[in-house]
Amino acid sequence: MAASSRKVMIIINDDQFFCSHFLPLFSRVFHDQSCCVYVISRDNGYRKTIEQAGFTFISVAVRRGKGDIWHNVLFFLQLIRLYVVYKPDVVLLISLKIIVFGSLAAFFSPSLRVLNYFSGLGHVFLLPENHWMRRIIHWLLWFIGKRKNNWYLFETKDDQQLIYHIIQSSYDHYLVMHGLGVPLQEFKFTELPDQHPMIVLFPARIISTKGLFELHQLAKNFQQEWQGRIKFLLAGKIDPYNPAYIDPQKLHELLIPGYLEWLGYVQDMATCYAQADVVILLSYREGVPRVLMEACAAGRPIVTFDVPGCRECVREGKNGFLIPFGDMAALHEKINLLASDPQLRKAMGACSRQIAEENFDIEDATKRWKALLGKYLPGGV
Repeated sequence: MAASSRKVMIIINDDQFFCSHFLPLFSRVFHDQSCCVYVISRDNGYRKTIEQAGFTFISVAVRRGKGDIWHNVLFFLQLIRLYVVYKPDVVLLISLKIIVFGSLAAFFSPSLRVLNYFSGLGHVFLLPENHWMRRIIHWLLWFIGKRKNNWYLFETKDDQQLIYHIIQSSYDHYLVMHGLGVPLQEFKFTELPDQHPMIVLFPARIISTKGLFELHQLAKNFQQEWQGRIKFLLAGKIDPYNPAYIDPQKLHELLIPGYLEWLGYVQDMATCYAQADVVILLSYREGVPRVLMEACAAGRPIVTFDVPGCRECVREGKNGFLIPFGDMAALHEKINLLASDPQLRKAMGACSRQIAEENFDIEDATKRWKALLGKYLPGGV
């Protein structure tokens, strides 16, 4: 990326999250563009990967989760300084905590254009509306909405509507980006494997709000019926910084050897999907889940709860099934149906790939983001 007076600052709380979810997209958006792009995050070991993509990495004191008062104050002061010293044309804030801190700091730079990207609403929006933490977040978002040069980006209309009713600023400042997309050439369509038992893949971080306890309950309730016919595989990392963290001891108590097993963190997810027959995700709420977009691209039937985000990836009865939240009987019925009908799995897998090509191609997402940034950067991108 050529040096330029045009500057974009991307602020995110996890450099690994940036690399896994945003780097494939933003390396395309800013490819051969005369923009200087700063990635601001805690350095957890991915600095080199980010810098090799042509971005400038700046380490800050941000920590995921609540963090302690000292690191939160230091991070806030660092943001104020970064805005003043680097004078970016556009700042992109990713995730709820970063949005709150970054937009509050932007009050000290009134002309700064700030794009607030809600990749999902996080744990706090699963709390009851009258919970003290959620009420504080509501008030902070309402206050942030008083800043005129703020825009709000979402992956789903569900999230857009919820946040709009909290902030209540001009509606033309709210945009739905429909997810980050996936590289379809990397996640290629593969035929379903001819294997027994049927492999049901659960690709998610090991936290309770992804539905791990529900999956265990489902597998345990029907173990006598399913063991030998169906095998469940978990693929994802333990996430100690998440409020819904499941510790390793508890995780191993949930596993059932030969029937419900954990693969750990999987780097090569494309191969993982190719070895599965069905993908299941029982999240309580999502943005547009990357793993379900990838599952569509790989041509896999999907079973998921009918909740915001997850429903964006499933056409009911076409490429999978949307299950009423928490309905174990419906989950049992639909998984049994898929296990007993290989032709249905094949047809649904083909439909998933078609949905991915029409809705989740990263090249289409690249065009959307270039058009968006073109509105706020001098000369566009």
